[in-house]
Amino acid sequence: MKIASSKPKIKAAFAALLTTEPFEKITVAQIVSQAEINRGTFYLHYSDKYALAEELSHETLQQLSEITTNYTGGDNQLLSTEGIHQLLHYLRENRNTLQALLFGGTDRSFGDAFKALLLQNIQINESPLPEIYLREMLVAHFMSIIILWLKRNTKESIAEIADLLETGRMSDEWHHLYH
Repeated sequence: MKIASSKPKIKAAFAALLTTEPFEKITVAQIVSQAEINRGTFYLHYSDKYALAEELSHETLQQLSEITTNYTGGDNQLLSTEGIHQLLHYLRENRNTLQALLFGGTDRSFGDAFKALLLQNIQINESPLPEIYLREMLVAHFMSIIILWLKRNTKESIAEIADLLETGRMSDEWHHLYH
């Protein structure tokens, strides 16, 4: 029972440390101290902090993939309205982990992988722009709002951010790109 509960404690401690220090400076000693476990328990689960970062990244991307796959939007949309809400709830609940993976210096590939998840779910229909550029524009808009929200510590409500994402998707400035 105690060992089963140590993995979440290790991950939470690691994410918390990444909000205050760059990945390169974090040590296993700091992680185990923050998690209030002994060093041996850490090594039962992970060979080093790199393995921990890799597992955390993989698990988070898997959860994000489930949301983006299960809630795909219609034509020229990243996610359905319900999908946007599900994603925002997940991001808020896992804010520390997402902030750590995106901004903590573990690896730039997490942001790229998240972007790739979003790109693969867009269905483009009848746009005057080349599809590759429209996809990039839609994802860049979406990601920039998500990243700013996370940087602001999810200060705004989920409803406010969902409205921003929806408004951006439906605004007159963007409307001509979709049709």
